[in-house]
Amino acid sequence: RSLYESEWVGLKNFEFLFSSDNAWIITRNTVLYNLGFIVIGTACAVALAIVMSMLRNKRRVKTYQTAMMFPYFISWIIISSFVYSFLSPDKGIVNRVMVNMGSSPINWYTDPTYWPFIIIFIGIWKNLGYQSVIYFASIMGIDPTYYEAAKIDGANRWQQIRHVTIPQIVPLISILMILAVGNIMRAD
Repeated sequence: RSLYESEWVGLKNFEFLFSSDNAWIITRNTVLYNLGFIVIGTACAVALAIVMSMLRNKRRVKTYQTAMMFPYFISWIIISSFVYSFLSPDKGIVNRVMVNMGSSPINWYTDPTYWPFIIIFIGIWKNLGYQSVIYFASIMGIDPTYYEAAKIDGANRWQQIRHVTIPQIVPLISILMILAVGNIMRAD
């Protein structure tokens, strides 16, 4: 059947979803996972961008940026293959290391305890490079006279980050977090 020949169902799909017993669990998980992605991912991306901005070797910065961007362009299917190769119960790298250290292997795929952390970790890892490049570009746009004034006032590197870098990128962080919150229900 074509789209024009299909029967109009209106809001029946939403009625079906919210009449099921799992509607609350599905909605809760979607919101909580995305809040984890947003909050932890933003903190990691800002921290990584600040570290990258401190590097003085431009070639290394470009190499690190390229390596960090690589996961963003990889398909979720390929990433799931990577995760399987790390967490496989019989041949996974993580279980092999655990066995070599005297621990027993864990069947990661049948134990739901670890999956919230694995999902959040993989989601952040996949998008970290892209987000950090945005924050890095913003940090590179900060007027150097702010840092010079902070040095004259006796600020060390940490104080410069805390009192110059972070306040200068707070508007960008706010905008990107608002956009991310708007995309919560468009979850991957």
